[in-house]
Amino acid sequence: MVSQPPAQGAPDPGASFASYFRFFTQVLNVAGTILILVMAMAVNFDVVGRDLFNHPIPGVNEFIGLSIVAVVFLQMANTLQEERHVSNDIFIRLISGSHPRLSAGLYSMFHVVGALLMAVVVVYVWPILAENYREGYYAGTAHVVEIPIWPFMATVVIGAAATAVQFLLDAGRLAKRAARQAA
Repeated sequence: MVSQPPAQGAPDPGASFASYFRFFTQVLNVAGTILILVMAMAVNFDVVGRDLFNHPIPGVNEFIGLSIVAVVFLQMANTLQEERHVSNDIFIRLISGSHPRLSAGLYSMFHVVGALLMAVVVVYVWPILAENYREGYYAGTAHVVEIPIWPFMATVVIGAAATAVQFLLDAGRLAKRAARQAA
């Protein structure tokens, strides 16, 4: 039996955790991009409904409000992984030439703090997610448009947890770099 190569973008079966995690964050990123497209279509259909038929689509405002937060958290881990995030690290960059070990150590420390902050988000949002799911909370108008809130809260928990893991992976990589530069 001939083994098949992995799917495009998927890690090899013997790949490291980081490779599988990279693929996972890419999947989250794609989900966020698809959600952006759905949001754009919903807004456009709502505008057309308002202007041409004087009949807006109920629930679009609520859906957009919930989706914006979901998109941020779906794409956050991959943005961090690809180093496409906004950062204010002028001081660390200035000292990186003369003190590369200190620079890598500071970056590592900042990534640990980032992981802790994302863990705090997970810890505090998890009970809210559970309550939203258990109690059936929704956004919108009863019996007109009822958008369940828990799926959007789940994206916050999943995205924050993935971002925390990415922060830890980066912190480990930077700590190793600092240790190598010390030798």
